[in-house]
Amino acid sequence: MSRTIKEAQQLTGITSQNIRYYEKQGLLTPERNEENSYRLYSEEDIGRLKMIRLFRKLGMPVGEIRRMFEGDISLEEAIASQISRLQSQKEELTAALEFCGKIKEEQLADVDPDMYLEEIEKEERAGSVFMQFINDYAQVVRSEAIRDFSFMPEDRCDDPEIFSQELLKYARENKKTIVITKKGLSPRFMMDGAEYKAYRTSSRLGIVIRCELVHPEDYIPAGMTVRRYRILRVISIAALPLLLWGISALCFLDRLDLRSPGSWLALFVMGTVFLADLFFVYYSHGKNFKG
Repeated sequence: MSRTIKEAQQLTGITSQNIRYYEKQGLLTPERNEENSYRLYSEEDIGRLKMIRLFRKLGMPVGEIRRMFEGDISLEEAIASQISRLQSQKEELTAALEFCGKIKEEQLADVDPDMYLEEIEKEERAGSVFMQFINDYAQVVRSEAIRDFSFMPEDRCDDPEIFSQELLKYARENKKTIVITKKGLSPRFMMDGAEYKAYRTSSRLGIVIRCELVHPEDYIPAGMTVRRYRILRVISIAALPLLLWGISALCFLDRLDLRSPGSWLALFVMGTVFLADLFFVYYSHGKNFKG
């Protein structure tokens, strides 16, 4: 049964102006009456509008809702992203409430805005940059967990059917739902609304199945630039090896005798290894990132 925009407004509680706005944003595409070109909203459109209203009530951005409807992100990912945004807003509101208590003047004429603005900006400079980095880093780490994963199968997976069975077995063991879309020795499958490609690699311990997103660029956290994502991704990958390198370097430097020419040579070699590590991580994980 088709509804007019006025009926859609009554059924969903969304104004006709906002309904048209959501249409322009690509959240729904109602049919048109062939005689007068008026919009006609199906039951599916009404259900989608109610869903939009629900998520907008939660403060979710329109762009995020569209990505969810299009299947670029799952409901779980969208909710997790929104919780992160709301937590950030909560921290900002808490800081504002605390600062309100610092204003002791009773008359507007007695307030020194320059003094208070300077104090607010000082607190923002001290905490916001670090917290933004931490929040962005956490989002990148979560994105990396979605971006690719690997596991060791029980079989060599040199047969397409066995390869598919091992993927489905992995899904069952990890409480995931996998739909094989293309069988073969380089199969493709859908998991949590995302498309993956799989392939075999060899290690000292045996065959390893690696699964990677077909479109990793779609999983850049909302509001983050590609450049910032690349940098934080490199940091997330390089953090552990660089930390281990730093610890070993400190132990070495503690025993280093700078009066010995050999010590300077060793120091030069360590520095070269460090720079080579950074260079390798940047070009293998930063430059080659698709997105």
